[in-house]
Amino acid sequence: METDRIVQVVSIAITPRVVGDQALSRALALLATEDPAIRFRSDSATGRCTVAGVSDQHLEIIIDRLRLEFSIEAAVGPPSFLKAALSAEAIGEYKLHELGHGRQQYAHVKLRLTPQPDGVGYSFDDQTLGGSIPPRFVPKIEQGIDDARTAGICGGYPVDDVKVELVDGSYHEVDSTESAFIIAARQAFFEAATRAKPKVVEPVMRVVIAVPEEFLPDVMTDLERRRAETQMSDRQGDWCSLVALVPFARLIGYAHDLNQLSRGRATYSLHFACYQERDSFSDEGDGDSMVGAPRKPLLPLRHSAIALPEPDSTIHGLKD
Repeated sequence: METDRIVQVVSIAITPRVVGDQALSRALALLATEDPAIRFRSDSATGRCTVAGVSDQHLEIIIDRLRLEFSIEAAVGPPSFLKAALSAEAIGEYKLHELGHGRQQYAHVKLRLTPQPDGVGYSFDDQTLGGSIPPRFVPKIEQGIDDARTAGICGGYPVDDVKVELVDGSYHEVDSTESAFIIAARQAFFEAATRAKPKVVEPVMRVVIAVPEEFLPDVMTDLERRRAETQMSDRQGDWCSLVALVPFARLIGYAHDLNQLSRGRATYSLHFACYQERDSFSDEGDGDSMVGAPRKPLLPLRHSAIALPEPDSTIHGLKD
């Protein structure tokens, strides 16, 4: 029997009250050891973290645990579930050779981007051989890639499920700096990502619902309003079971709505199905496909202490 993959379909940004406070990232690291469905990325300079989970309820639990178990006071951004995906493998290359801060700067980076299956995430691999780029610059290349990947393309949405390989490059003994390689890596990533036929996608969930037959018409009408695609329905006595595909954006607050429609008797479960291309990047438009933006505002997370925010002879590694 196939098991559901753990795919983090929704994320939030959490910013500590004190800039540079590392308590938040340490707390999340501890929570991640207990819960493999948590994925987070932290900024060491500011202490800000982006936390991803499998549902909005999952993120609520994480925030409540941060408050109750670790006394974390922070600002929480709105949920985000859209991302950019790449449709093809592509190469990007950038050579920085200019004056900066009163001195010459040089860096040369060549990257290969390869799309990965949904939920695999981001990976980096250094394929350079023969010292074309000194090892001390490789972490800065990774930093530039990560900056570009999270800054996003296609309307600013972050790129995920991609393998990035550092395939070539060069450096200058005097003019190469860490900041130059950050810039070159960032630009090489943008160039490759643009060539890789990027698209905006959002998660689609498989929803399994058990509901008394008397409430079935209302539940079905509600699913149609959410632009669901019903895959299966079955009756057993006075109960009905439904399986439908629904864009995740349409499921924010669904537990409350289903409870209201069935007077607390219906139950449901969510399972990740796939990512599907979204026709419109605007939160106002729905596009022509099944997947679209929510028609109502995203519900806020439960109230807690965490509040919503207001080139020359000394150039090395060149290939003919």
